[in-house]
Amino acid sequence: MPAFTVDRSIEINAPASKVRDTVADFNTWPSWSPWLLMEPGATVTYHGKPGELGHGYDWEGQKVGAGGMVLTALDANRMESDLTFLKPWKSKADIAFDFESIAENKTRVKWHMDSSLPFFMFFMVNKMKAFIGSDYDRGLRMLKDQLELGSIASKTKVEGVVDVPEMLYAGKTHQSSMDDIAGSMEAAFPEVYNAAQSAGAQISGQPFSLYNKMDMVKQSCTYTAAIPVDSALDMGSGVSVLQRPACKALKVVHVGAYRHLGNAWSTGMSDMKHLKLKMDKDNPPFEIYLNDPDSVAEADLITEVYMPVRA
Repeated sequence: MPAFTVDRSIEINAPASKVRDTVADFNTWPSWSPWLLMEPGATVTYHGKPGELGHGYDWEGQKVGAGGMVLTALDANRMESDLTFLKPWKSKADIAFDFESIAENKTRVKWHMDSSLPFFMFFMVNKMKAFIGSDYDRGLRMLKDQLELGSIASKTKVEGVVDVPEMLYAGKTHQSSMDDIAGSMEAAFPEVYNAAQSAGAQISGQPFSLYNKMDMVKQSCTYTAAIPVDSALDMGSGVSVLQRPACKALKVVHVGAYRHLGNAWSTGMSDMKHLKLKMDKDNPPFEIYLNDPDSVAEADLITEVYMPVRA
């Protein structure tokens, strides 16, 4: 069986005991689990007493499959669990959380998995590690918000397949690691906006990002920072005016902080699989930013995610 290990960590401004008690209570998981949020209607049942060995939960849904988790060990610094997947295929995993107190009210949390894939999926090991690692990152960010802020600024709604009209835009393409993409975009959009204004172009819509290439294994992406314009003027500064073609796309709306946008993408990909939709590889996916992060609270930021599908 092809074995693999995944590790992710984050620092949370809360005492280690509080973080441990939250994670060891599976009743809290629906609020920050990177999987349960993709299907709020999934059936979740709990057993045992939170914080005691044998405590656990089982889940079953059309998108998230079926399985269960049981607490097997717990002390001040570590929690261990057995994870069993029943659908879409049977497998097991050993799960652990380490809670390291690095200051009076600061904890470094490490989420660890040891697992394996069915032998016929040996070629998926690196991709599986990347996708689970991305899920762990999403979950840890939500856990951090829940403990530090008392809530998580992330709500996702799938609106189904829609017709997207063509769009003339000014854009510039950049390469970035997933970790640095927020900073990269903060610099990229003003550059495109200034080039369009200098050329005398009229801004005709909300800014958006085209994701030309995403490499989950290498955690890197090539994206185009784009702003709709009314005419194909010479922009200079490496900024081009191009046409985004009309397409059909699965539309997902995310309300909340940009750091949680991965929730919308993961939910959309889950729905694509559930609905048996195929990505249109000729049209890159994109996200449109409907309001300004400088003028609204992050909990009110609205982002539309579009995943082009084959007609």
